[in-house]
Amino acid sequence: MSRLLTLGVALFAGVAAAQDDADAKKVAETYLNALTGAGDEAGKDLLLGGVTMNAQLFSLDNWEFKSKDPVKKEEADLVHAVQSMNDLDKAGRSALTKLMGMDQVGDDLKMTEVSQADATKLLGPTREKAAAFTKAHPVLSYVMRVGKEVYWHPKNPMRAVVAKAGGSGKYSIEVHRWVVLSKEGAAKTPREWPIRVVRFRAGKVDTGWKILPASDWNAE
Repeated sequence: MSRLLTLGVALFAGVAAAQDDADAKKVAETYLNALTGAGDEAGKDLLLGGVTMNAQLFSLDNWEFKSKDPVKKEEADLVHAVQSMNDLDKAGRSALTKLMGMDQVGDDLKMTEVSQADATKLLGPTREKAAAFTKAHPVLSYVMRVGKEVYWHPKNPMRAVVAKAGGSGKYSIEVHRWVVLSKEGAAKTPREWPIRVVRFRAGKVDTGWKILPASDWNAE
């Protein structure tokens, strides 16, 4: 009986994983087709955090999937994740105070005040906290771009999602990443770039499958 139960659980998990893969791929295809005009423009609304001005204007002539990475999944303690984020932000506030020659920076790090140049400088003083965050929460930190300049971007959508999730219980996150090949311009110059589809769940928060947007600073 236990062997049959184990087999049933494994079969159910396999079916669920296949469905997740199909759903994530459908979201990626819908978004990419919106960029080429082959699909509904509303496909751009699949961007996590909403459509920015740059995202609204961005378009493609064509696209195809070239490869797919192994799926990244994680389930962990939300309290610790939020604390790790707060520790990193606290280190960022301290570093920013020194960078800007100010007496202090308020408890809420003013993300809109951090330029790309300042964000680059912040990486050094905050490296220890970033490494601790990444070690404890590798998938979440990957989606939040911990350890990269874009973590400090004012429109980093995952910061808002985690804040909305609160500070108790557990979270789960899943990431599907494809390499897309597009041929651009009159010369049809090939370009390879990543597209990531993510889903974050914690408490009453469920983002559904969403496209993780590239930063205005760095498409990676």
